[in-house]
Amino acid sequence: MNKIAVICVFVFAIVDHSAQSIINTEKLFKSSQEGLGVSSKLSGNSIQGNASVLFLKYSLNFSYKKEKHYLRLLSGGSNINQDKEMVSNNLFSQLRYNYVFNEKSKVFVFSQLQSNAILLLERRFLVGAGYRRSIVDFHKDSIKSFKIDLSAGVMQENELLNRGNLEIDEKYHTNYTRMIFSLVGVLDVKNKFTLVNTTYFQQYVLNLDDFRLLNEFNLMFNINKNLAFSIDLVYRFDSEPPSTLSDRDLNTNVGLLFKL
Repeated sequence: MNKIAVICVFVFAIVDHSAQSIINTEKLFKSSQEGLGVSSKLSGNSIQGNASVLFLKYSLNFSYKKEKHYLRLLSGGSNINQDKEMVSNNLFSQLRYNYVFNEKSKVFVFSQLQSNAILLLERRFLVGAGYRRSIVDFHKDSIKSFKIDLSAGVMQENELLNRGNLEIDEKYHTNYTRMIFSLVGVLDVKNKFTLVNTTYFQQYVLNLDDFRLLNEFNLMFNINKNLAFSIDLVYRFDSEPPSTLSDRDLNTNVGLLFKL
């Protein structure tokens, strides 16, 4: 069994707008070592006084790899409470399986279940599959590495929205087939910093005007073996959101990571 890593994150600056429904699972579990791995993440922000606001964000992830088989269970969510009342609740869970042909080529299948009060999502269920290919893999002196992976696939998306917050006669239940594409770049300088940039694109196959885009930039500076400084910048766009929501949003997180 691999060494179990537990990461606790304390966030001291947050700018968070209502997130669209693409979830970046690339950053949740980067380890690909043999055997069992576990990671957890917790962040929070509390304001007390004239206003009483509590923000919590969390994840718990498991992975198991044996030879060419790689299985991951990813889960997490966030909660916002104001004056002891729930303002936002976001939960998700994803089961993902990879079969690795070689260092450059793999296939994947996944299923995901998600809810998000701000997005009016009572339920979003996904089932999909695809192919992933490494197009750049550069290493220098086992200290610096730079990788770019490209993937393409298809998924079935079943969404149920909260009807109480929609316009009269607005569609609240959809069952769409979407093409899915991703581009992931990772620059790692050992014991100094890691940079991950992830772009997702999801296209409804029957309507080219209906698509979703996510770009997430993650940067982590290592202060020492137990402490790191992190910056996350996230931009999301939905060409056809519910009528009461904006089509784009921005999320910025700055924090300290303690590794145990």
